[in-house]
Amino acid sequence: MTRTTPPPGGTRMPRGLRTGSLLAALALTLTACSPGGTTTEPTEQEPTVQSASPEPTPSEPTPDPGGTPSAPPSTPPPSSTPSSSADAGPSPAGTEALLPVTLQQDAAAGPVQYVLECVGGAPGAATTLPGAESACAALTRLGAAFFTARPDKDVICTQQYGGPQTASITGTLDGTSVIAAFSLTDGCQISRWTAAQDILGAPGAS
Repeated sequence: MTRTTPPPGGTRMPRGLRTGSLLAALALTLTACSPGGTTTEPTEQEPTVQSASPEPTPSEPTPDPGGTPSAPPSTPPPSSTPSSSADAGPSPAGTEALLPVTLQQDAAAGPVQYVLECVGGAPGAATTLPGAESACAALTRLGAAFFTARPDKDVICTQQYGGPQTASITGTLDGTSVIAAFSLTDGCQISRWTAAQDILGAPGAS
């Protein structure tokens, strides 16, 4: 049996252990040689985040510190100009008339003449017709068209006789010249006289 004699100077290190030690020493050396000793990973720069809310425009109301938006300034309404009709003043109310009225009871009697003057719908100073207040009211109700209308030939009138009375009205009524004749010779003429009886008197009255 052969005995192995250890080498002089101590115990001999196995080859695998020596290789591992050399690699560890090499790694330590490389680490020590790098700048700063440690390697810093580069950090990614954070992107700049813009505000999603837009800046208020001059036309929008700016909120006050209390959180209530201030109302935009109101524009005062344009001043109204008075119309020319208001400057002219109120128009006179009522009927204006100056009418000579002639009444005749029959062909043998002489005509009787009166004057009907209405100023603002009331009897004027020149009035001589009896019952002038009712007469002026009748003029307002009838209007100038009643006294200027011409008989309609197509209208059939009843053949009735109301009496021999006749009357005529001339002059101006609300600025219109009027001339009208009245009689009681048929139903149509009797109706016209009755409509104006506040001026002419009742049909058949003497």
